[in-house]
Amino acid sequence: MTVLTVDMLRQAHEQGQALQGTLAGGDYRGADLAGYRFERLDARGARFDGANLSQTSWHGCRLDAAHYEACVLDQANFEACLGSAVSFAAARLAYATFQDCQWRDAVFDKADLTRLAASNSGFAGCRLNSAVLKEAQLDQCDLSGLDLHGVAWEKVLLTGCILNQANLAGAALTLCTFSHTQARGIDFSGARAPSTLFRHSVLESARFQNADLQGAAFDAARLDHADFSQAKLNMSSFVEAQSVALNFSRAQLVDADLSHLSAAHADFSGADLTGARLHAVELPDALWRDAILTNTRNTDPVLHEAELWRPPI
Repeated sequence: MTVLTVDMLRQAHEQGQALQGTLAGGDYRGADLAGYRFERLDARGARFDGANLSQTSWHGCRLDAAHYEACVLDQANFEACLGSAVSFAAARLAYATFQDCQWRDAVFDKADLTRLAASNSGFAGCRLNSAVLKEAQLDQCDLSGLDLHGVAWEKVLLTGCILNQANLAGAALTLCTFSHTQARGIDFSGARAPSTLFRHSVLESARFQNADLQGAAFDAARLDHADFSQAKLNMSSFVEAQSVALNFSRAQLVDADLSHLSAAHADFSGADLTGARLHAVELPDALWRDAILTNTRNTDPVLHEAELWRPPI
């Protein structure tokens, strides 16, 4: 099959013709292919290093071992693409979209993923060292097992994503949201993630030791065996969260809202709960050794009665 050249691509683009041939192994380094459409093409091993690929469309393409290093891919659209060991290192993918794509062992090191919109896509074994995720939206994506601690996280929204066993230890996150995510065994130890939202997420066996989570929200989250020991959780919220063997030992929970928290065998040893709200909590067999409970706000009987009221049938 004919390997398409840059001139052949330009001619087809100018004449509005469908591309006939292959991109596999082709050399398109530095080419200006902005706005081109690539439909069901084989681009395995192709080199696009430094090319202008802004507003390009890639549908149903095979991109194994393709090179997009330092490319401009602003507003590019990738749909139903497969790419193993593809490299987007140092590429600019601002406002790009990934839909129904599967990236395996791909490299996104130092990539600019500002305003990326990804849905129903997998990132198995991918690298994102020093990648920028700013105001990105990820929906139903699988990032399980990835090392994400070196990513620059800012105003990222993840909905229905899977991050089981992902590593964000020591990561810095600014105003991020993990909604309805599955993140069993995720490591946030030592992370700086104030005001991060984890509502309705599954965080069983998650590690948050020594993390700064002040103002974070874990409302309606599942937290079995989660470890928040020595974490900063002042002004945080755990409303209607559920857990078994939750570890808050030596955590800072000043003015935290634990209303309706259901957590059997929770450990609050040495924790500071000054001013914390403990309305309607269920904490059977909890450990309170050396916990500070000054000015805690316990169950409000009038409010609790109102919450339990049901209209007569």
